[in-house]
Amino acid sequence: MRTITATIVLAACQLSFAGGDTNSVAISEWSEPVKLQNKQLHDQTIRGRLLIVRGVEPALRGSVTTNRAMTFVELQNVSGAYDGTGIDILFDVTKLNCDLSDGTGRVLPKPDGVSWSGPGPLGPYWLQLPYNSTIRLFVNGGSLAPLMVYPNGEPWCYWSIPTNDTNVYFLAGTLSLATHTNTTFSGPPGLTERYWQEHCTAKLLFPKTGIHAPAGGRGQTVNSK
Repeated sequence: MRTITATIVLAACQLSFAGGDTNSVAISEWSEPVKLQNKQLHDQTIRGRLLIVRGVEPALRGSVTTNRAMTFVELQNVSGAYDGTGIDILFDVTKLNCDLSDGTGRVLPKPDGVSWSGPGPLGPYWLQLPYNSTIRLFVNGGSLAPLMVYPNGEPWCYWSIPTNDTNVYFLAGTLSLATHTNTTFSGPPGLTERYWQEHCTAKLLFPKTGIHAPAGGRGQTVNSK
């Protein structure tokens, strides 16, 4: 276990704690939108955000206490006009890459993995995102106190913020997305691959958002497990 000392410092960062939702632990602002082309070669505009909310997965309901939290990614189709199509997106939780920093702006080391006997990361899988629609995608579940914060989709790798830690931390991240490789575009050798890379892959940048233990007294540490 690695213990890291952190101090509260006021920073010019986007803070989003409850966001008006009493179940929310942290909700980032929406990312800047990115362009992806669907199989009809129509541009679709996608944005996303990170969420940590109180609650438990359906498979565990009734077998655990309320001391649970879940991490999600939300994707939203914000294309400017309806053209009769949506878009199929490949969602892969292992393509999620998050950083946790303290109030001084120092990025904390990635947590070491722990012994794990449960299932591995979800997916990858395809999803359809229609025009003007939002979908919430499960990443990981964990404890609320201490608060488990994940750098990616691996359930055995997480930061642990104790309930007595009153410091504010900042979570940010990226998520790489892709559409179908069997695009209707065709061209000379190498051109189709370059076209797919430029138009059918994109990376969302989740803005930095404040995060802290939902309940706490006085404390000075965040633990990397």
